[in-house]
Amino acid sequence: MPTWSEILSEVSNLRKSDPNALDNVRRRYLKELSNYLQKPVILYATRWMDNPIASPIEVQIIWADKQAFMETVYGLRSKELMFIIHSPGGQIEATQSIIEYLRQKFDRITVVVPDAAMSAATLFALASDEVIMGKHSNLGPIDPQFVVTMPYGQVSISAQSVLEEFERAKEEVKKDRDSLLVWAPKIQQYPPGILEEARNALELTKKLGREWLVKYMFKGDADAEKKAERIVNYLSDHKELKSHATPISRDKLKELGLKITDLENDQNLQDLILSVYHITRITFQLTTAHKIVENSNGRAFIKLVLAGTPEKKA
Repeated sequence: MPTWSEILSEVSNLRKSDPNALDNVRRRYLKELSNYLQKPVILYATRWMDNPIASPIEVQIIWADKQAFMETVYGLRSKELMFIIHSPGGQIEATQSIIEYLRQKFDRITVVVPDAAMSAATLFALASDEVIMGKHSNLGPIDPQFVVTMPYGQVSISAQSVLEEFERAKEEVKKDRDSLLVWAPKIQQYPPGILEEARNALELTKKLGREWLVKYMFKGDADAEKKAERIVNYLSDHKELKSHATPISRDKLKELGLKITDLENDQNLQDLILSVYHITRITFQLTTAHKIVENSNGRAFIKLVLAGTPEKKA
């Protein structure tokens, strides 16, 4: 398997004569992976681990991503799909719409997490038939995020954090009225209705997680609902997991009952998936790309952010 540094060296040499070397090498590895599996592959990856990031919303799952999936699903005839995801999460409603669209198009979906799929991105794993993860891979708490515009710019916060902050403010003000002087300016920065939105987003996330597990991964299992309830309760337990960014390991997910296959079981598959992942991260590191949605036939939707202005290319 070529390592990250070896792929970087390959691309650096190719770019001297080929300005499209990054795209060509990434698509070559995606095609090799598809040929090995004898099924199509779709990659969804964002820049979230590679600075600089123009804005938090540019690396999250948003409604505009639906167009990207329509582009990359077009022309795929197979009823099976391998879906590679590298994402911090995003809008729960957009995630719901994309997952339901993919599940209408494909009878069986295998989700691959080459590094991490957090928050709403974890729902793609819960809506799959099987998840492939390496020893280093993580899912995260299913706590949806909000991008809130503050006086100092846009920030990404979790729904659970919003609720807990309001509860903490109530308790402290109840004990000491003078603390209102500290809390009032802070709470006033939040937009109206965010508390209700946070509660609704959390409930919707848990509801969808349970429904998809029962319908897909645990289809035909007599204990499907109990298994789904246990998994969703753990993934949404903020008191247990402590942080919105808590990494949940492959072993813990297996213990919960998720159907997970070890990436290391098939050396060829591991080599191909990690090669796709390495070249994708290198693309983010060497360009202004913030989001790549691409299939193994070369159809792509790549979001570039130049001087604060989003641009797209196919």
